[in-house]
Amino acid sequence: MVGRIALISLSFLISTSVLAGPREEALAAYQKFFDAFTTDNQDQIVQFFAPDALFYGTRSVEVVTTPDGIRQYFVNALNGKRGSVKATPFEQTALVLSESVVAISGTWQSERTLDGKMVTAGPSRNTVVMQKRGPRWFIVQFHNSPTPKSAN
Repeated sequence: MVGRIALISLSFLISTSVLAGPREEALAAYQKFFDAFTTDNQDQIVQFFAPDALFYGTRSVEVVTTPDGIRQYFVNALNGKRGSVKATPFEQTALVLSESVVAISGTWQSERTLDGKMVTAGPSRNTVVMQKRGPRWFIVQFHNSPTPKSAN
């Protein structure tokens, strides 16, 4: 009986991992970026980006093309004076371009406590391209911008 339960459990684990394709893997890896964004650990955040990533942050004037440039962007943006932070992705649409490349577009916002008051930034819209290199998914292209106000 114990052997049968173990076999059923193993079968379930194997079938579950088989069902996770590039879309699900890339979305899960990108969610980890949002989790890291809530910290002031710029070195941890930069680890989500490929060494040759193209990066346009919300306040970037020009495209950033180096890990040091991406790190400096987050040093300036996440300066430790933000209070507690929450990053909430909303709609996330993923397009599988290949087994190792997935484009993700969506909206998100950040909420932080500053001087005892809740401050919301966003919603912002962003597009990333995730690429699997070896066992890991990396952000190889990142663009974030404010969502325009409705014309109505």
